[in-house]
Amino acid sequence: MTDRFLTVGKSLHRKDAWDKTTGKALYTADIPIENLRVGMIVRSPHHYARILDIDKKQSLEIPGVLAVLMSDDIPGDKVFGPLIPDQPSLARDVVRHLGEPVVLIIAETKRAAQEAANQIQVSYEPLGAVFDPVQAAREDAPQLHQDGNVITALNIKDGDIEKGFQDADHILDDTYTLPRIHPGYMEPETSLAVWGEDQTITVWVSSQHPFTDQRFIAAALDLPVENVRVKSGVIGGAFGGKEDSSLSILAALGAWAIKGAVRLVNTRRESFIAHPKRHPAQIHYKLGAMSDGTFTALKAEVHMDTGAYASYGPAVAAILTETLAGAYRIPNVQVESFVVYTNSPLSGAMRGFGSPQSHFAVESMVDSMAEEIGMDPVQIRRANILKVGEKMFTGVTLNETANALPICLDKAQEIMDRFRAVEVSPGKKAGVGMALAAQSMGLGANVPDDSTHRLEWAPDGKVLIHLGAPDLGQGLAMAVEQITAEALGLPYSQVESLPLDTLDRPNGNVTCASRMTYMAGNALIDASEKLIQDLLAHAGEILEVPAKMLVYKEGQIIKEDGKKLPVVEFLGRLAEKSITLTSESTFSFPYPEETTPQGLPIGMPHVLYCFGAQVARVEVDPDLGTVEVTHFAAIHDVGKVISQSGVEGQIEGGVATGLGYALYETMLRKDDQWVDSFTEYLLPTSKDLPTHYESIILEIPEASGPYGAKGIGEIPLVPTAPAVANAVKNAVGVRVKKLPITPERVLGFID
Repeated sequence: MTDRFLTVGKSLHRKDAWDKTTGKALYTADIPIENLRVGMIVRSPHHYARILDIDKKQSLEIPGVLAVLMSDDIPGDKVFGPLIPDQPSLARDVVRHLGEPVVLIIAETKRAAQEAANQIQVSYEPLGAVFDPVQAAREDAPQLHQDGNVITALNIKDGDIEKGFQDADHILDDTYTLPRIHPGYMEPETSLAVWGEDQTITVWVSSQHPFTDQRFIAAALDLPVENVRVKSGVIGGAFGGKEDSSLSILAALGAWAIKGAVRLVNTRRESFIAHPKRHPAQIHYKLGAMSDGTFTALKAEVHMDTGAYASYGPAVAAILTETLAGAYRIPNVQVESFVVYTNSPLSGAMRGFGSPQSHFAVESMVDSMAEEIGMDPVQIRRANILKVGEKMFTGVTLNETANALPICLDKAQEIMDRFRAVEVSPGKKAGVGMALAAQSMGLGANVPDDSTHRLEWAPDGKVLIHLGAPDLGQGLAMAVEQITAEALGLPYSQVESLPLDTLDRPNGNVTCASRMTYMAGNALIDASEKLIQDLLAHAGEILEVPAKMLVYKEGQIIKEDGKKLPVVEFLGRLAEKSITLTSESTFSFPYPEETTPQGLPIGMPHVLYCFGAQVARVEVDPDLGTVEVTHFAAIHDVGKVISQSGVEGQIEGGVATGLGYALYETMLRKDDQWVDSFTEYLLPTSKDLPTHYESIILEIPEASGPYGAKGIGEIPLVPTAPAVANAVKNAVGVRVKKLPITPERVLGFID
């Protein structure tokens, strides 16, 4: 299937692999800087309290302490936020969550900074905190912000919901509860800032959107944006949690205050309590179906806990709402979704962005409906899956990639039959379950979603990609190198992606939403064509022939008589004249007005989708309630494989994340404190992963994608938890409706 391609679809080595493996890669915490000072944050010990007084006198007397900074010391904007400017960089009058930054200390050494932090005297008046989003949405709840606790209230309708339930022969009604999940990246949040003598500042970030960081830093320091340079270090994982870290603002504030260099690195505890998580959600779900399995109506009410500040909560709600019908045709739908402030740690972007929550509900409910009616789980899905040309309840018409859905079900059926035939271990009960998924791509309608990237053809023949968006470790750089090499007909080794630097890179927008290979790939294919045309024009001038008489192919200029000349000869001639061949292109995510439903809230709808299915086999100890996933299969349509190893890695990593969501992970509040370490917050290790695993990769081309490719970053984790839950139900007859699936829940000791 990949024979006609030179590099696309191949399994190649990542160019950063050696440096990461040997420890040579420079993460932001590793970058060497002279006269570097240490930043440390004093954080709130309360979930909700009024700040009465801050006494910093004793801290300033400690040798080596250079600055003790509070909100009033910020020269510009004191609040920020990716969607709503509601989050203080340093709390001023009120703290709204445990761990909120209150004071920033800059010192010569870590010891001096810690001593100063211990000496800071902050007087608080504790206030009544609220943690449950349903309770917080009530008018009599403590109001965390001036406009109330409900940030977003969506009410999306399609069809006649009452008639839909009247037409149903079977109606199921249940509530599903999803936990707060920590991104769990290896590299905690960090930032490094250096003040320059020319009144500029350079800030290194571990971030998914350095250009947004640049804007926030400039606003906080009251500087022109062009005076702020943001550079991307090597990033040790992000998973959405590094879309809106505030550390870059505070590091920059410290460097500005001392006119020097400051680094901030969060401890793991700080990362747990003070940076974005996956939204906890309560989903009340009601589904109607006829006796033949045809769905007639869906009604859902969702309460999302966004924590103390909005972060990306409203945008997450849009995708959660849109995906609550899954990949199914349901003619009558009403979904109400509420994004609610609480005194919990803030929730924001995390891999899947609302879709893992919604799919746990819908895929659990579909299995329950199959059991209610007496149908096979695959059979009921086959009766209801959306087809090409049909509309989702948001009004979006599915394109030809929906052809992947019946193939996913066919593959799932084959695998379920195989897994059911596996011999059960002594004393265990085995079950097999599956789940389907539809994951959106893009930032959503009416949200600026452009991505700009630049190519440069160096005199030595190497093509440099000035990538405008960061590689988070997921392999974006490798993917765009393969795409660019393919577009130019060059060896993969001859194309190199450069680290992001806002000083001279174009704005490629945020790396998120299962779309960056799609966006950057399309932009770079266009930029490659521009580069070729520019090359031919210059070659024509050098050869004194019309450019139309020349042809470019695989690093050579071909003359009309068939003679081939290496491109590097022309590049050298141009370099002698101080001419460098460059091209730049912007790709905009397509939301055609004539086919994109209008009138929905901003960020809705999403118009392109990824599809997949997963099958899990579990063995459950009926006495202990323990669940072991012994066999697992992931079936995903990627449109077109760009990097074989990259796609496989994304799927396998996503499944591992999904298994953590299913069985282990939850950030609980214990003794009025949040779980804040990997001692109690459990992540799956290699020993917890299935001994039998397989990936089935489908290629149903996306017409608008680079070589037919679409996203794979998020969907691999989306159907995992419901597939495991459905397998547990098949094994022991227990429907777990609240994640994670712990032994206590399997045995019925807790809900």
